[in-house]
Amino acid sequence: MNLRHGTLRLLINAAVFVCLPICVRGQDKWERVHTGQEYIIEINVNHLKLERERVLQAQFRTILSQPESLRGKPEAKYKTRLETIDFKLNDGKYSFAEVTLLDPSGKVLQSYLSPTQEWRVLKPGGITERLFEAARTLPPFGSWKTVNYRFAEHETKPAADLAMLIGTRVRLFSDRAEVGAKICSSPDFQSKRFTQEEMLRDVGVDLKTIGIKADHVDAINVRCEGNGWQPPYSVLIKTHEAEMLMLWDGVFLVLKRDGH
Repeated sequence: MNLRHGTLRLLINAAVFVCLPICVRGQDKWERVHTGQEYIIEINVNHLKLERERVLQAQFRTILSQPESLRGKPEAKYKTRLETIDFKLNDGKYSFAEVTLLDPSGKVLQSYLSPTQEWRVLKPGGITERLFEAARTLPPFGSWKTVNYRFAEHETKPAADLAMLIGTRVRLFSDRAEVGAKICSSPDFQSKRFTQEEMLRDVGVDLKTIGIKADHVDAINVRCEGNGWQPPYSVLIKTHEAEMLMLWDGVFLVLKRDGH
């Protein structure tokens, strides 16, 4: 049995699942991660979430070259499998959160949500480890360059200090974060959707001030749990596919993806 073909069977045998309708996302964007003889695997670049206890969640799509029969229903065949997988960033473990099977026309045949979280160890060199590595390259992770800045509040910094921000390199990894010479060896990332009111109350920033006209924004809180960053708290906001804002000492750095 092919490793990827056996993933669903392994998942169903390992836990009890509850059937549910799939959530349709209008902004899904898929990039290929792996090509095999009997399937291709893609990652949804707009689905990445960072949860508590350093858990990264990503969604993958496996498209089979030939449809396969559902277990117990040989007349029903699926061609696409959507898997939402949680990865523990520090422990090398993963867990399936949701699996959905689609027929050749894209119609949902089955969808399963795991009521319990069974963590498994990533196998070195295995397909799931490859998926994990692909997820860790998606924004906000990677190398960035500061090309501009936006005021988060009434600015009192000297113009010379602000000019020095341009060109600052920002490198973000699951276990390390760098802003120029400032290094955080233990960053904690957590996804959060802020309304305009929450952003103003919790962060002290008006979205319109930083050029965001929407009444809410999907952001990532970043806390440095060591002594490498002052201030120890930041907020990341993705504005375009290869652009992001980063709150840094009262100013939002405008970051462009470097070497994607």
